[in-house]
Amino acid sequence: MKKTLALALLLVAVPAFAHPGHDSSPLHDGLLHPLTGLDHLLMLLGTGVLAALTRRNLLLPLATLAAMFAGAVFGHLFGGVLGMESMIVGSLLVAAAALLVPGRQVLLALAMPLFALFHGWAHGVEATPSAFWLFSAGFVTVSGLLLAAGFTVGCLLRRHAKLQKACGGGLLASAAVMLVG
Repeated sequence: MKKTLALALLLVAVPAFAHPGHDSSPLHDGLLHPLTGLDHLLMLLGTGVLAALTRRNLLLPLATLAAMFAGAVFGHLFGGVLGMESMIVGSLLVAAAALLVPGRQVLLALAMPLFALFHGWAHGVEATPSAFWLFSAGFVTVSGLLLAAGFTVGCLLRRHAKLQKACGGGLLASAAVMLVG
């Protein structure tokens, strides 16, 4: 059982290629970061799905992007903050809860920009200081695209409550894996 679990975790492990120092281009690092950081990827897709399900067409994604960028600036200027990683994992728990408890979707969806602030903060801390603006341009661009992709998925899920719950369960499982790791 332990060997099977270890093998499964190795298969789902995502290397952090997008972190600064792995490529010569800060823009490239920024473009890849939201795609290679599973927590960022799932938070952005989940927020896009919630925007569609709660009919917050542009409000939620734009507020999420703005909060994420503001967080990046704070991280760049002030460094890490206590509880940053917990808030990032918390964002997945809240997105999962919103999908699993449809009666609370609007309230929980509106909390996502707050969590995005901490995702952005982590980006700002991870960015090479001299390349912050190029890195930020990359991660904001891809983050917007991921929010749009999540929104598209959310539009498809509007009529499928069982699939919404399956997505929520996937987010919940992902958060549990990240808490263990």
